Amino acid sequence: MENVPICEDFRGLLLPLFENESRWPKGLRIVLYFLGLMWLFLAVGEASERFMVAIERVTSKKVRTFVESTRSYRTSLVWNATIANLTLMALGSSAPEILLSIIELLVKRMYSGDLGPSTIVGSAAFNLF
Repeated sequence: MENVPICEDFRGLLLPLFENESRWPKGLRIVLYFLGLMWLFLAVGEASERFMVAIERVTSKKVRTFVESTRSYRTSLVWNATIANLTLMALGSSAPEILLSIIELLVKRMYSGDLGPSTIVGSAAFNLF
């Protein structure tokens, strides 16, 4: 059996970033990919933190109204925190499927493939049970 190099000069959607990257030493690629992955994790963490701060700011809004019958002011929350948190959970659990579908649309020049809709439908079916 021949020694056939696997993934030689492969051009994916995102990686490799540079020409002849597959010819770089394996150790160097491992370190660079690991650093890139850690940077992406930090970016997702920062985006999540900003989103949570925004949700906290929205849900902590209060309104002060005057009650005629008691001749006093009453302070109440504008948003229900439970509803806001459930919305966040729904958005967070569906975001990977939605982004996968968007990436597929962009790659296929706005034509839907099998991956995006199937993933969304399969995820929705899994969430029911």
